[in-house]
Amino acid sequence: MSIYSDLHIKHGDVVLDAGNSPTYLTDRDVIAQDIVHAILETGLANLLVSDRGTGTTQDTQTQIKLLVEDDVRIMPGTVQVQQNQNQHGQWWVHAKTIEFGAISSLIIEAQ
Repeated sequence: MSIYSDLHIKHGDVVLDAGNSPTYLTDRDVIAQDIVHAILETGLANLLVSDRGTGTTQDTQTQIKLLVEDDVRIMPGTVQVQQNQNQHGQWWVHAKTIEFGAISSLIIEAQ
């Protein structure tokens, strides 16, 4: 039985199944989705993309780490924010949850 359950949101829309019913996420996936939404809502994701190549990027990464670590479901000290080395502009957040192990989520992908 799952502890957490939430609607599956992708690109700002509810994901529907073949019968046009909303799909749901549980536990680890809910935490990962909540973290990404929190980052997007603060505007920090946009700063990562707009500040490429500047010293501000490190500050933004630190702000994201602190934001993610504020979630009581995340193990403090395990958060990493990294840019994909093969696709610049693609940023990921990695962390360990207290109950469900590691999570990795795409924060933003610059077009």
